[in-house]
Amino acid sequence: MIIKDAMEKYEIKVDKVRRVVYEKPMGLWNEDDYNRWVKDYKSKVIPALGNSQPWAVCADLTAYKTSSITEKLNEFVKWKVENGVAKTAMIVSSATVKMQMNRAVKDTPTAPQAFTSLNEADTWLKSVGF
Repeated sequence: MIIKDAMEKYEIKVDKVRRVVYEKPMGLWNEDDYNRWVKDYKSKVIPALGNSQPWAVCADLTAYKTSSITEKLNEFVKWKVENGVAKTAMIVSSATVKMQMNRAVKDTPTAPQAFTSLNEADTWLKSVGF
């Protein structure tokens, strides 16, 4: 299943078999963009995943710009964990950012892991059961 935002601010792909949600936020977001994102998650993504088994996120952040809604996004990440997210892979644009992100979260069991390609992220997700 693929969900494309009407305003072209994100795309969400749900792999029901592997229980992996691929996210690609794009551009600079405002509160309306965030609200559409949350609505799509609650009305489409979670129902598509079905039961309460753990699932994973692969977030491609290479086209996303830092936005003024960081606090809301952090709250939503907590909501996702409360609703079954067990692992998160982030695709970032540089090896330096990857290194900084992974160093910052290394002692947190549910912390996102950073990668510089979808292939790297997907290989890691498979290695941890997704």
